[in-house]
Amino acid sequence: MGKKVLYFITSEDIAGVELASEHTEEDAVTILLLQNAVYFANKTNKMVSDALDKNITIVANKEDVEVRGIKTFISDKIKLIAYDEVVDLIFANDTIINM
Repeated sequence: MGKKVLYFITSEDIAGVELASEHTEEDAVTILLLQNAVYFANKTNKMVSDALDKNITIVANKEDVEVRGIKTFISDKIKLIAYDEVVDLIFANDTIINM
């Protein structure tokens, strides 16, 4: 079994999603979208849809989504989590990559 990897993505640069998608299926990869990166959670984002199809878990910060007024545009496959759940997510992973 591979390692558990968490990608912290905070900017509107899709490179983090691309990098996370390059992992093998052995690794359990999670992408956490924070701040302006929550715009990637849009239902029409092909790169995020492709990552979800590769069994990459994608979560977005609920508060950041609500502040930007985009909740209705978020894919149902993306779980919204509160800031206190982010801490749990950090401790559940072996490696954290901040993008």
